[in-house]
Amino acid sequence: MSIGEINRLRKKFILVSTLSFVLVMFLMGGLIYGFVLGNIRAEVRDIMEVIIQNGGELPEIRNIDKNDNRAQSSGVDREDPGHSGQHEKEDQGEFVFDMRSLEEQMKWGLSDFFNGDSVFSSPDFVYTTRYFSVIFDESGAVKDVKISHTASASEEQAEYYARIALSRFIRFGSFGSYYYQVAHTDDGGVIVVYLDRTSQTALTMRLFFSVLIFIGIGSAAVFFIMKQLSYRIIRPEIENAERQKQFITNASHELKTPLAVIRANTEMMEMISGESEWTQSNLRQVSRMEGLIQNLVMIARSQEQENNRDSFSQIDISVPVRESAQAFDSMASSQGKTLDIDVEDGIVIRAEDSRIRQLVSLLTDNAVKYCDDNGRITVSLNREKKNAVLRVSNPYAGGSAEECKRFFERFYRSDASHNTDKGGYGIGLSLAEGLTRQMGGVITAEYSDGIIAFVCRFKGADPVT
Repeated sequence: MSIGEINRLRKKFILVSTLSFVLVMFLMGGLIYGFVLGNIRAEVRDIMEVIIQNGGELPEIRNIDKNDNRAQSSGVDREDPGHSGQHEKEDQGEFVFDMRSLEEQMKWGLSDFFNGDSVFSSPDFVYTTRYFSVIFDESGAVKDVKISHTASASEEQAEYYARIALSRFIRFGSFGSYYYQVAHTDDGGVIVVYLDRTSQTALTMRLFFSVLIFIGIGSAAVFFIMKQLSYRIIRPEIENAERQKQFITNASHELKTPLAVIRANTEMMEMISGESEWTQSNLRQVSRMEGLIQNLVMIARSQEQENNRDSFSQIDISVPVRESAQAFDSMASSQGKTLDIDVEDGIVIRAEDSRIRQLVSLLTDNAVKYCDDNGRITVSLNREKKNAVLRVSNPYAGGSAEECKRFFERFYRSDASHNTDKGGYGIGLSLAEGLTRQMGGVITAEYSDGIIAFVCRFKGADPVT
């Protein structure tokens, strides 16, 4: 794996890690927000049910003495016989609040956090709850309007909003910072209650935006942390890639000397004793080793240039593509094959002339070598939308669509025996892929109806002006 590939893998790792964190945080934030909103709505429904049960108003505050379970109105003696009627109402099911003392309220615990009825435990609950209610009779006429617990709505406004609630299909919902509920009364009428939850709505919005802010800050922190940690993680791999590249370069130079000596000695033997089958075999193998060394050096140089795009500029690639392909015309003709060149003029992309020529040479050379006998090789360059498309195709009866997936593997040969008759090393297409990627393009292999085509697509193709 080259240094460029390692860095690309590192960037993908950072991106995936950051996105995973963001998704998890959004999930957790959404669950928290939903939990809080659900508790608020449950509390609102409980309060509105109490208001509806008591004819559109909250009931009078009463304390319950837990020792004798008798209700005591504020400031009234429990033993006063004049208030026995109130006790009878309690016995008949009148709604009363079980108010906790101040000391009990100070002993707030986790169980109260999950207790939806905790709002009724505050002595100030009735005085701090703002609401209004409108009661309609069976004919839909307004029977009563109760606005004593709000200063933000007149009777006309209360009636107006009540009729809006009646026109809605949903019987419980929100209207701005108010919640409303529609219910039927015992006498066949309808009651509409509006409860002001401005503070709770503001709380949920603050919670919502706080979650977004914290997710943003956390995502930025995770991004920079992962950026630093990932560099530490991949540094050994980068060092290994550097050593591998250095080894290829050094080994290539070291191998050149013994190969030169073998070639010189073999040629001397031919001068002294004449050519033979063995000397010719030696020279062929030496030539093959020299070609392999040259390709290894090209791989090392390609890796060095992978992230170096300083020499790139907007160039007309039509000329180098045409000239590079024409150089193989005589080679194709000598093998009984035909080379067709179809290049559209004036296609400009950001690239480098030498790399374009090398790419076209690699693909055309591969096409000539592996083209079927008497076949037709086609090299074309044209503009498709905003892309420049270079296509090199040839007949290849022994191919398959499945095999195309492996053509860009380094040292891969379609011939499992690695027969050297065609002189290939299984490196050219890998180099072509690297060159295409360096210039911001994508190369693919396509096989259909006995024709194999290597297609390079480059973004940002503009005509020469």
